[in-house]
Amino acid sequence: MTAKTEKAIQIEKKNWNYTSLTFWLSWLFAIGLIALGTNGLIQPNAASQAFGIGITESAASGFVMVKAVRDLALGLTIALFAFVKMKKSLMMLAFVSSIIPFMDGILVITQRGEVIYSLQHFITAIVVLITAFLLWREDKNA
Repeated sequence: MTAKTEKAIQIEKKNWNYTSLTFWLSWLFAIGLIALGTNGLIQPNAASQAFGIGITESAASGFVMVKAVRDLALGLTIALFAFVKMKKSLMMLAFVSSIIPFMDGILVITQRGEVIYSLQHFITAIVVLITAFLLWREDKNA
């Protein structure tokens, strides 16, 4: 690493801690995704109902578990970035990964046909984008 990069990382770590809203939002997302992933692996039928597309055959639980592993891996990644205070990485991850709940919402609409079941996904996408924007703004003002 260059001296400039090391200095930037030190500044980022120094300014981002438990007094920041985005710090707590990052941990909330991490814990929530880890819980969703764990729930999907343990009880895929209930997790599919909560997602908005209930499965009727136990053979379909494999697809729910794929989503559960995705949520678990994303939650652990967010937790790691928050733990080592990689705010810029979290910001970029949030911007890119906001497409996941948005597309989940589209999937629920196309499969279920009712917008009401997809609202949780669209609201999540908006909250993730707002968090990404707040992380960007904090970084810009630092």
